[in-house]
Amino acid sequence: MTIKTLIGKKVDITQLKGVRYEDFRGHNKINEIVAKEFLKTKKKRIIKKCIICGSSRIKLKTVVMKVPFMQCTKCTHVFNKYDYDYNFLESFWKRKGNVINVHSHGNQQKYRPKHLSKPKVDYVLNGIKRKKNLKWVDMACGNGEFLSQVKKSGIKPYGFDLNEDDIKRAKKKGINAFRKDMTQFVNYALDKNIKFDFASGTGYLDMVNDPNYELRTLNKIMKKGSLLIIDLPDFNSICHDMIRYFPQQSSRHLNGTQRSSYTYKSLSYLFKKNGYKIIKRWIYGIDFYMIMNVLNLLNKEFYKSNAMKIMTKNYEKFQAIIDQEKAADTLFLVAKKI
Repeated sequence: MTIKTLIGKKVDITQLKGVRYEDFRGHNKINEIVAKEFLKTKKKRIIKKCIICGSSRIKLKTVVMKVPFMQCTKCTHVFNKYDYDYNFLESFWKRKGNVINVHSHGNQQKYRPKHLSKPKVDYVLNGIKRKKNLKWVDMACGNGEFLSQVKKSGIKPYGFDLNEDDIKRAKKKGINAFRKDMTQFVNYALDKNIKFDFASGTGYLDMVNDPNYELRTLNKIMKKGSLLIIDLPDFNSICHDMIRYFPQQSSRHLNGTQRSSYTYKSLSYLFKKNGYKIIKRWIYGIDFYMIMNVLNLLNKEFYKSNAMKIMTKNYEKFQAIIDQEKAADTLFLVAKKI
């Protein structure tokens, strides 16, 4: 079966991320805080096998802010060398969840729903005629920004997250939002006899210790023929090259909280293993932002330069080249449960 592929996505980087030195430094500082918290805890253990395929053929691939990441030589998956005690993770998100929440402030809440979330929902629903009596669950739903667009499409939205403040925000948007993890939410849905037609995860399967467990558990409440929408960082991207070669200037991926960085091969393996077939792929990213990020953090006066003005003005043109080369930092895939 041919996978339908879309390449490129419009973005106003000044609204989405900001292009002042303070914007770049702010994201960078978050990664420093996270790395420090995760490295100092004793509630962690070394992972000796690939968390996707189970192979013991793993090797050190990169170190970002002293956080080591391994790569499986079989399925190519990249993952944090350590996994962490559940109690530590719950405590961390409770203490630091708002510190590292980069999507609930400033212009982002005005920009993201219309320009980021709505195009994704429209892309998934393109060609689907029946939208009544359908249910959609978003894993780690945050403040409900994505699900608010699902709701506008006429589909009943559900979500779960461990950030208490975000859940409160989501509920105010009319989302059926719960402060639960995957297991707790699935048990709730089973108890209420709720089955889902869609499930989505933006930055979820890269944050959990055992992605296979998460999908096995999710499958209990997914209908046959339902769609799984996954939006994850792509390790084989320009963005990740910049992070690997300039680890102290990192601002997006491969941070302490991140358990995984997928490749198309490793994510395809995960889908197949858990009964899903890929039907759509959207290739896009903000890799050029990472190039700008590194330059600005190497010299805090760079944002005033003519070079920076030209980069900002022509941002979409630069990113379009990376997208066309299929070297963008986002793995946006739609898969059908078979």
